[in-house]
Amino acid sequence: MYESNTKTILRGTVVLVLLSIFIVGGCDVDFGGGGDNGGGGGGGGSSEIETIQGTIVDIIPDEDIEGIIVDIFIDDFLEASGTTNSGGFFDIDGPFAGTPKIEFSNDSSTLLGTTFIDVFPTAKVELGDIRLENATVIFEDGNAEVTFDSTVTVNNCTDNTGSIEVKAENDQEETNVIVQISESTDLVQDGDDITCQGIFIGDDVEVQGEQLSGNNVDASRIEIQ
Repeated sequence: MYESNTKTILRGTVVLVLLSIFIVGGCDVDFGGGGDNGGGGGGGGSSEIETIQGTIVDIIPDEDIEGIIVDIFIDDFLEASGTTNSGGFFDIDGPFAGTPKIEFSNDSSTLLGTTFIDVFPTAKVELGDIRLENATVIFEDGNAEVTFDSTVTVNNCTDNTGSIEVKAENDQEETNVIVQISESTDLVQDGDDITCQGIFIGDDVEVQGEQLSGNNVDASRIEIQ
């Protein structure tokens, strides 16, 4: 009996020593269970980060375009902040999917303008040139340019024109978008040109184009991932 107890104690000691080596070495010990954690939903890339870019080109009353503070709010919570460079450009990353509020102010906390924009999950939104005039935000280039990952849910193409419906999603948001396709839209897969009818339901795609009113995009390029 003593010999059996001694063997049990020795085995327990060896297990504790081995666990100590793993813990001290910074290794994760998997005791089973759980599963693969892919981190986020589908929608092609399933990135949790969106990007908002723009360039302030003029401020009325006169103000230096460098050093303008750009605050981005989601549900009245300050999500991220940036500052324009010497050319008035800003580039801010954060979880912005939805309809964030953008506030522009100077270093004296004077509010220069406020606007709301629609941001699809995973999207990079390029606002282009911006003029701040008497607390009004004016987009000089019209509609924003957007690039986002998504999954095709409907194909309404005839020949090489028409539209597709896609779903962009991540852990923040899920948005259905109608993507307009024309003869000038570049359709690409593995570096080769394809036709609109060659896009199939379930395909993961990267969409680039002009963001129209509502959840509509006039596509300049669609690439099947």
